[in-house]
Amino acid sequence: MVIQRVLSAGELAVTRHLLVHGPATRQDLGDRLNLSYASTSRLARALVDGGMASEALEPETAVGRPRQVLAAVPSARHVAGFKLTADTVHGVVCDMFGDVRATARAALPAPDATGAVPVAGAVKVLAQLTARLARRVPTLDGIGVAVGGVVAGRAVVREGTFLGWREVDLAAPLAKRTGLPVIVTNDVTALAREQLWFGAGRAHATFGVITVGAGLGFGVVREGVVVDQLIDNGHLLAHAPVDTRGPRCTLGHAGCAAAYLNREDLSRRAATDFAELDRARSAGDQAAAELLDDAARALGHLVATFAGALQTTCIVLAGEDVAVLTASPALNETIADRLRPGAFEVQRCALDVVTTPLTFTDWARGAAVAGVQNVLGEA
Repeated sequence: MVIQRVLSAGELAVTRHLLVHGPATRQDLGDRLNLSYASTSRLARALVDGGMASEALEPETAVGRPRQVLAAVPSARHVAGFKLTADTVHGVVCDMFGDVRATARAALPAPDATGAVPVAGAVKVLAQLTARLARRVPTLDGIGVAVGGVVAGRAVVREGTFLGWREVDLAAPLAKRTGLPVIVTNDVTALAREQLWFGAGRAHATFGVITVGAGLGFGVVREGVVVDQLIDNGHLLAHAPVDTRGPRCTLGHAGCAAAYLNREDLSRRAATDFAELDRARSAGDQAAAELLDDAARALGHLVATFAGALQTTCIVLAGEDVAVLTASPALNETIADRLRPGAFEVQRCALDVVTTPLTFTDWARGAAVAGVQNVLGEA
């Protein structure tokens, strides 16, 4: 496996623009990136010579001479991405555009006597899946690993929520075993990185990500930069009050967002699991519908509060449970009510809510995109 060089700042800026916005002429790139024509030409030549980009004449037009158009080469880099759950590794290998070329998964070792998944065993599984996925592409250039919890320095899992890990350096042993650069990231942060390049970030420099699944997750992108580590891992937002007369969460808060949206709390109140609750609603069960409406209403308040705190017009909703909640009219009704201005307010706020239901393959793809950005040199 050959370790590719990290791109220079100028090369990265051009490559990122081509990946996010598509092919462009040198003149367009210079105008968008505030580069001189000489600088743009030098960067274009370096990227073409390095196999990162290709250049061809655009189709002839009726007016003027055809121009050279630069395009990113998808196969210039391939990265394996992994999402770790409590008992399974879900893996993909992606090209530079984040397109999935192959998938694989394997069970993690059973937790030990302390309740933690053995780290050495997890690294072994990740290395084996990496080798399997590497056979599906010409070269493999890096690895991205996403976990639920708190990650420091893109390497150390300070708190692995579902794995029982504390202060686990996952990147170093995996890099040593595979010989590849490794980035370890919070799973929602990885999704935010994917959205920055290939989703909401194409139209919004600042946006928030809320995931609803096994737990509530939050990601932040400010002015085109992903916040790698939140000050509280989203705790303050998750426990923001919605209705002080509402049910209590596991921490004892009355009517906070988590009390309505955490699977554990919702299932405890419904005396059934989330999937069964959805099926009951579809069958006409009014009690199930009311529980899910309450959850959707709480999510609507969370969306509006997060957007106001970030001062953004875009929130991405994602996760395994989000489709069930967006099926309730209460979500959009709550957001619309929060956006409604007062009688004498001049400003009107519009909010773009992007919904992205996720499978575990999608989570792994987020990790792969974070890995692509890492091997290219993205901060």
